[in-house]
Amino acid sequence: MTAHLKTVKTETTSEAHMSPQEIIEKLKALGPLIEEEAGEIDSRRHLTPKVLDALRQAGAFRIAWPAAWGGPEMRFEDQIRAVEALSYHDASVAWNVQILSDTGFYAAQFPEPVARELYTSMDFATAGGYYPPQRADRVDGGWHIKKGRWPFGSGIHSADRIVCGIHLHENGELLRDADGKPEFRVAYLPPDKVTLLDTWYTLGLRGSGSTDYEVEDVVVPDKYVFKYFEGEAEHLPPLARYASLIAISLQGVILGLGRRILDDVNKELRKRSPNDRYMRINYAEAEMNYRAARDFSIAVATRLSDRLFSGAMLTPEEQSEAELSSVNAGHQIKKACTMAIELLGASTIYARSPFERRRRDLDTLLVHISHQRRALEAAGGLLLGEKNLPQLA
Repeated sequence: MTAHLKTVKTETTSEAHMSPQEIIEKLKALGPLIEEEAGEIDSRRHLTPKVLDALRQAGAFRIAWPAAWGGPEMRFEDQIRAVEALSYHDASVAWNVQILSDTGFYAAQFPEPVARELYTSMDFATAGGYYPPQRADRVDGGWHIKKGRWPFGSGIHSADRIVCGIHLHENGELLRDADGKPEFRVAYLPPDKVTLLDTWYTLGLRGSGSTDYEVEDVVVPDKYVFKYFEGEAEHLPPLARYASLIAISLQGVILGLGRRILDDVNKELRKRSPNDRYMRINYAEAEMNYRAARDFSIAVATRLSDRLFSGAMLTPEEQSEAELSSVNAGHQIKKACTMAIELLGASTIYARSPFERRRRDLDTLLVHISHQRRALEAAGGLLLGEKNLPQLA
């Protein structure tokens, strides 16, 4: 089954200023609604209209919009906290938000007039994947994509703007940069030309809606194409200055999910109190691993925010810490949750178990590159002073 993504007519919130703390509090208040809608989100495999509207009204998608343009420009540690608060109730909702809130990162790549043209509201949501980049040929005024398909379009059912990754061609030849690498760009697709493909049937994070999407015979104007993976750009606003930091709020998904699993285990163990020595020690170790991972993630995000908002650029070691904290969060929280759930015995294997969806979501989340050891390659290269490292997003 396929579906065309219709041109979005979005009921936006007022453009009145919302502070980062206001947004976080509004998102926390959505907990009961998310709990109520979580089953439907899981079965329909994308956000419900009710939750999407509530997120937009709360300012979820504007969090990275530059302060100079009237946005909240939420610091990285607060972005993690915002996503974490949602993930405590449903990881798929949190996954949607950490993707759809990239609007401000993308908008900041453009001169303000072009950004305002693309985003008539800072509450517009942006989705789309980059890989594998598809062929785009130079034509008068832009780039022609004869046919292109991209997987993992997380949040795309709820998006107002759709991006994709392309490799540039001219006169039939692939263009290459000074290092011989293909010229890669991110392009904005016309939403009414995007076809959604019904491919998202997964173990967990079903509500993320990360389906494949495709276009045929579209031309993207030059002004809606940008070169994102430059590594760093001193002239850009703080949150958009480093391409690799676009995904830092992803850590909030596993932090919120992990906290919920541990809290639910805690409630079950309290019913059995007093617990034996084994139970106490293992639950304490699970908490120890979780709390250490969360503290590291928040500390790193805080340091990066402090540096960038002071106007400074990051050292290679500081750049590496985002990958270090993300991989560490995945490994340590998986370990913590596994230890804790094992304490409940066979009761957790049944479909009726309150842990069923959360365990599926955790297993699926850990497949993402940001939580895998191979993501440490770039971090290791930075720590060793090496150049031409892989870009991951």
